[in-house]
Amino acid sequence: MGKMRAAVLHKPLDLRVEMVDVPQVGAGDVLVRMRRVGICGSDVHFYLRGRIGSFVVEKPLILGHECSGEVAEVGEEVTNVEIGQKVVVEPGFTCGICEYCRSGRYNLCPDVRFYGTPPYDGTFAEYALAPAENVYPMPDKMTYEEGAMIEPLAVGLMATKRGKVSVHDSVAIFGAGPIGLLSLQAARSHGVIETFVVDIIDYRLDYALKLGAGTVINASKEDAAETIMKKTRGRGVDVVIEASGAPEAVKQALDVVKPGGRIVFVGYPPTEVPISIDKILIKELDILGVHRYANVFPTAIKLVSSGKIDVKSLVTHVFPLERILDGFKVHIDKIGNPIKVQIEI
Repeated sequence: MGKMRAAVLHKPLDLRVEMVDVPQVGAGDVLVRMRRVGICGSDVHFYLRGRIGSFVVEKPLILGHECSGEVAEVGEEVTNVEIGQKVVVEPGFTCGICEYCRSGRYNLCPDVRFYGTPPYDGTFAEYALAPAENVYPMPDKMTYEEGAMIEPLAVGLMATKRGKVSVHDSVAIFGAGPIGLLSLQAARSHGVIETFVVDIIDYRLDYALKLGAGTVINASKEDAAETIMKKTRGRGVDVVIEASGAPEAVKQALDVVKPGGRIVFVGYPPTEVPISIDKILIKELDILGVHRYANVFPTAIKLVSSGKIDVKSLVTHVFPLERILDGFKVHIDKIGNPIKVQIEI
């Protein structure tokens, strides 16, 4: 077994690039030579605190899950990809036999193994192993940079799928980070014309405008709910996608959605947020959660390769693996107006 470089988290704030064993390929596995890996908010959470909820880093862990690369080796039973092919990996490996997997909601599989979530190693490494069914060929014209954006785009697509977003809807998106901006593009790919994007950082709202947002609102400078209600003539919007996790945004989602509308919660609040159940009852709202994604990776790849969704402009910073700590610092401290930071391996 050979050795490879990987970024290994030993404990909070202790991330080291070191040599580890290359994973061994089983009959149904694909060994992927990683090329680009995005830094996600969950990676940062583990780096800073060593845990997310019940997931705790108890032994050295390789982070990372937003990835693209090329096939380096395949098991004897693999037929869907070939050595040398450019690929994207869907990072959650499920059992395939539970009620959720069998019904198509495999993202709820209780036995999922997810890259970079304890105790399963991720992709800030030269090589990573995946079951063949989780490996998707990339069209030739797609870049590794774009390939590593398919995973966060899948979250945005799942948000619009759960919210049953259509051309007839008006949509408000709270949070203009990568997930919010990709949710905006996902909504526009459904033909949505009337869109509102709310954030507290101006440069993020500038990105939203460039990507086609109808109205952007800086919630630190004006009352977002008041502005949306005024612009919709008191009607409210059909769908709210809450991608910030900000407690105030969670509450405002209930204020700006119209009676009979849908709220899709994507962002994780830092604490428990009390909400007005009476508003949900009186408005007869559909409240929906998003946990990762299911059955959207092929569509995400088509949307990017066809040019219908722009992910490339969201990649603002790229660092080599040796400088991964610089990448984390840029993400955490918002140095140089980052949207998505990627690691080139």
